[in-house]
Amino acid sequence: MPEETVAQDEILAELTSFVERRFLPEGTASLKSDAPLLQLGILTSLNTTELIAHIQEQYRLYIPPEHIVGRNFKTLDAISSFVFRLQGDPAAMA
Repeated sequence: MPEETVAQDEILAELTSFVERRFLPEGTASLKSDAPLLQLGILTSLNTTELIAHIQEQYRLYIPPEHIVGRNFKTLDAISSFVFRLQGDPAAMA
């Protein structure tokens, strides 16, 4: 678990940057925090796996398999809220 809890807006900014850099074609406009990542095909199963690995490394969190569901990954807002909540969950300690 991180030494300090990271603010949700900081998580949102970092994850937005990661998703745009890794999964959007070069020259694509920025993503809005409420863009439907799954519906737009930005988060495929492979990309979601890479994002989960990034979250585990960046925030030192373990994501239990039962939490890897669409509602937690449908938008950048949902993902950042999910990561923020995990920081306070003893089961998510990596």
